[in-house]
Amino acid sequence: MTRPVSLWQLTDGPLVARQGRREAVIRDMGACLLLHDAFRDRDAAKDALLACGYPTFDVFTPGVVDDAMQVAAQELVAAEMSRAS
Repeated sequence: MTRPVSLWQLTDGPLVARQGRREAVIRDMGACLLLHDAFRDRDAAKDALLACGYPTFDVFTPGVVDDAMQVAAQELVAAEMSRAS
């Protein structure tokens, strides 16, 4: 008889460990999405982040891609506003 697989270690992944690291990774992911112009579609964003070398665990952690897409959109708006003034 084998032991059941525990999912506990999956929630202790590197991104969830510290809030400061999560924010820094999301900021970097947002820059990657902006660079590749992949922040308008969730599937394109996931593909771009995986292509940029981010770990699968980080990309598929719930809410991370959405947060990175939001950061990229905010950066684009801020750049356009600074250019307009």
